[in-house]
Amino acid sequence: MGYENVKKSYLKNQVMSASPNKLIEMLYQGAIKSVKIAGIAIENDDPKKAHKELVRAQDILMELKGSLNTEVEGDVPANLESLYDFMNEQLVKANINKDQSLLPPVVKMLTELLDAWTQITTETK
Repeated sequence: MGYENVKKSYLKNQVMSASPNKLIEMLYQGAIKSVKIAGIAIENDDPKKAHKELVRAQDILMELKGSLNTEVEGDVPANLESLYDFMNEQLVKANINKDQSLLPPVVKMLTELLDAWTQITTETK
């Protein structure tokens, strides 16, 4: 079994055994990682890798958007949905134009959301 197969097997086990809260955390982490890798790829003039990572980050944002509980009272679900849409638009623009300057604000927003999520889930344990 090669390294890639072992890595995929490990990741599959991590995902399959994770709680819903942990899955959201993993999605945020994955999106942050993909956007950062895409930025490096753009800097290194590797448009294929940048495209792959930006599309991965967009897929993660759509997964996060799809996981929103719209039955929660208040503005939080709608605000998060708008934020996910905005970040997705920024990633599309960055991908089309290979514009690395659009990525740091997205990383910052994702990091802040991850930090807030981690704090909320830690407090509710």
